[in-house]
Amino acid sequence: MAKAKKLPSGSWRVRVPDPRTGKYVSFTTKDGSKQGKRQVEAEAAMWYARQVENMAHPPLRELVEEYIEAKRPILSPSTIHGYEVIYRNNMDMLLDIPISDITPKMVQEWINSLTISKSPKSVHNIYGLFTAVISYNDINISLKKIVLPPKARKFKQLPDAQTIIDIFKGSDIELPVLFGIWCGMRMSEILGVRRRDISGNILTINEVIITVNGKHIIKDTAKTYKSQRQLRLPPQIMQHINDIKCAPDDHIISMTRNQIYEKYIWALGKHDIHINFHDLRHINASVMAALGIPDLYAMERGGWSNTTTLRQVYQQTFTAERDKVDRTIDAYFSKLYDTDTKGILTDTETEKTSNIAV
Repeated sequence: MAKAKKLPSGSWRVRVPDPRTGKYVSFTTKDGSKQGKRQVEAEAAMWYARQVENMAHPPLRELVEEYIEAKRPILSPSTIHGYEVIYRNNMDMLLDIPISDITPKMVQEWINSLTISKSPKSVHNIYGLFTAVISYNDINISLKKIVLPPKARKFKQLPDAQTIIDIFKGSDIELPVLFGIWCGMRMSEILGVRRRDISGNILTINEVIITVNGKHIIKDTAKTYKSQRQLRLPPQIMQHINDIKCAPDDHIISMTRNQIYEKYIWALGKHDIHINFHDLRHINASVMAALGIPDLYAMERGGWSNTTTLRQVYQQTFTAERDKVDRTIDAYFSKLYDTDTKGILTDTETEKTSNIAV
């Protein structure tokens, strides 16, 4: 350990390097006696030992912060935002405890406290971040006996596709709704469609727009590897797109997520239907199941990933079998869409949806 040096003022000073940063930290005493020298040297030595100890056994707080920063360049902004929310709001019981002192009992008590106010799904997500941090740092904590609240299986009564198509036919959000229910697209994918992403009638999903903390973020990659896919657009959707005047780099949908969602909820509420926009993907999946579309092609069209039930797809899309699948689905929705109806929304109601304050 560094020795104290006498300053011109008569005080003793010790300078020691911070083992974490390499920067020097000074310790001084005005007591110019030999006792003062020994005292300041002891103080500096104790401080240095604590820093070394903390490096070997850092509090959970440091590990979580380091994990989030390490993953920031490779995970989506929405995922990182979710981690930051969990870190700020749900890990207080453990954050300041040295990682070497955290026991399975402490973890279980933390889980139990979360269960009081959080849904089972939220508790699983919060615990998932904790275990990811533990695994990332190779921390040896036995978590085999940790009990999480069982996930409750929820059943939602979804309307049929015909009802949704009729409600929004002729409205100013018909195209995004058709993208969702007919093509099984996510809202972020719908907002990210540019005119140049469509060649002929083939849409390549290259870009998505997500919202984090009220800010719109454009990403040039979709949610997962399987989300980056191509879709064959039917004539009814292509007609809507061709009616829109826009430059190649312009987004097809000019409305924001909130504007679409407000109009969507308002229109469905008039018919006592309460589902979110993402449920259109569920209706699309139900239609494919009812039509007997093989899982392989259903997952390919919808951009879902499930390696436990589907083998990896290496082949180019739009094979003869995929073409048959597309035609089957398009025939079904074409029959619904081309039904001789003016839609459930009247012209007056459509005008009202256009004037909703957002």
